[in-house]
Amino acid sequence: MTGGRVGGPTLRATILLSSALALSGWEVPAVIAQTLVPERIGTAELPPSENGSIALLADETTACTIDSHEVRVHCVNRAGATVGVFGREGEGPGEFGRLSRLVAGTGGTVGALDANLFRFSVFEANGTLLTDVSLFGLASLFHPVGRFGETVSVLGRSTWDPRVVLEGAGTGGVLTLVEVDIASGELVRKVGLPPVDAQVGCGRIYYGFPDSAGGWVFVACEGHLVFVRDDGETTVTQAPTYTGELPGERDIADRSEGLNQFNRVLARYGLAGDHTAIERYRTTPKNYHLLAGQQSFDEEGRLWIATQRDRDEFSYIDVYLPREATFFGSVRIDGRMLGFDLVGSTLAVVVERQITPEDPSGITDRAVDWYDVGEWR
Repeated sequence: MTGGRVGGPTLRATILLSSALALSGWEVPAVIAQTLVPERIGTAELPPSENGSIALLADETTACTIDSHEVRVHCVNRAGATVGVFGREGEGPGEFGRLSRLVAGTGGTVGALDANLFRFSVFEANGTLLTDVSLFGLASLFHPVGRFGETVSVLGRSTWDPRVVLEGAGTGGVLTLVEVDIASGELVRKVGLPPVDAQVGCGRIYYGFPDSAGGWVFVACEGHLVFVRDDGETTVTQAPTYTGELPGERDIADRSEGLNQFNRVLARYGLAGDHTAIERYRTTPKNYHLLAGQQSFDEEGRLWIATQRDRDEFSYIDVYLPREATFFGSVRIDGRMLGFDLVGSTLAVVVERQITPEDPSGITDRAVDWYDVGEWR
């Protein structure tokens, strides 16, 4: 395993991880992860939302999240104070059809991707609208790639043809990377993802994205990652932390809520939903990755990717060295992770707290937690 030394708290976390896996009945991986348990240095409460996207701004103290119920952006700092709340449902400047993702700008701004209006809007953290640019016709929006400066890069679907989609992301015919000049709205580049010249035993590649060194990374089934270097060399690796863990009760409850909403939409059009889907989900191992787009590259080019391991009491982010296609270690944070962002030595995570018997509301609390991960710099 590649990585730095395992210090006191980190070593203890590694031992605890091994013990927890054994007691839960999971198979303990042959390679026990180097696990960093960083210090939490701040927290701020958030309103309820169904979207876990987060943008940690360049100052490392301000984070912006999506309030999906009010269709607006909510920015807070690590002292717990609200910095700005802005936006509303609509089609005018500073309004949103459907907020899908946030991304931080290199100049301390925050960008909001609107999946209904095909628009990318740039704000200051206090809500001042600086500019917006139309992305209509470039791609069916998926998620931003990296931080934005004078241009913004967005990964999207180039087609919704089911025959093409079923072939998988690795064909290059499904996912497209577009880069747009924010000031002019002009297309700077548009490239399809390269074919994946590698075999993944379980057979399915979910999505891919560019790495910070000119190559590509593809996320596949059963914890497999495919690293494609800029020279075309391809390496397939499986996460040593992947255990084939089945969904827990919180996972099943979340999936049931989502399926019920989807079935209600189908019913409006006279269509019947798949009422056996939740039972299949209950008995199927969870995906390794949390959600498409929940990954980040740090200043040293390491890949941080959110996982679905546990997510009841703790959540985990796995870290890789893309150039070497090797696993570096895991970061453990408190609570149920919904999304994260990383700047310098600061990690910001959107989490849900566990409901306790003392909680009279019965509603899960949401928050942004800040962590110092400087030990790995």
